[in-house]
Amino acid sequence: ILGDAYEYLMQHFATESGKSKGQFYTPAEVSRVIASVLGIATASTTHQTTVYDPTCGSGSLLLKVADAAPTKVALYGQEKDAATSVLARMNMILHDQPTAEIKQGNTLADPKFRDGKAGNESLKVFDYVVANPPFSDKRWSTGIDPLHDPCQRFEGFGVPPAKQGDYAYLLHIVRSLKSTGRAACILPHGVLFRGNAEADIRRALIRKGYIEAIIGLPANLFYGTGIPACIVVIDKSREI
Repeated sequence: ILGDAYEYLMQHFATESGKSKGQFYTPAEVSRVIASVLGIATASTTHQTTVYDPTCGSGSLLLKVADAAPTKVALYGQEKDAATSVLARMNMILHDQPTAEIKQGNTLADPKFRDGKAGNESLKVFDYVVANPPFSDKRWSTGIDPLHDPCQRFEGFGVPPAKQGDYAYLLHIVRSLKSTGRAACILPHGVLFRGNAEADIRRALIRKGYIEAIIGLPANLFYGTGIPACIVVIDKSREI
């Protein structure tokens, strides 16, 4: 009951706050669609199955995916905003996910989930990744050198435009997936047709075979923006 009440308050807060706070809450209907297209409900999950959200906000999307799984799963999330990351930790506890790892920091500039020794680290990889990153983040490259990224997220794909961070988040997701992993990411509709560097990245992703499906979403669905969006579904096992 407490968890349901908390989710209602988060939805109400996002609705009333509009653009200023809408980024931390993914509408429940969209979260359920993502959980469905991931196929986690029919997967053979265990408590060692990992689900990660690199831009987790208050954790609502992570929790919807966890609810769809047939067993308890291990949840991981990172959130840039300090206050919102605290909300996410509280949300996990209220929804009976006290072991969820929620870390605070800029996922692109300082990803907190890594494997390996210091100086020779790579991104930790997960079974499932879900995300609703900030649309067309104009400051995505702050604090990093995309041409010399130690996590090699852009290698083989190209560097996204400085003022359009959508593919930066998508490539982070690709690198954060196990070879059999699946992901679903909400992005603005423009990622499907914008040219130049983004067209090159899009072409490379298609040639790799990673993109399983694209689901179009209508306008006025997300708090704080009226533009149409889409869900990009990735299946790493399709790699060519």
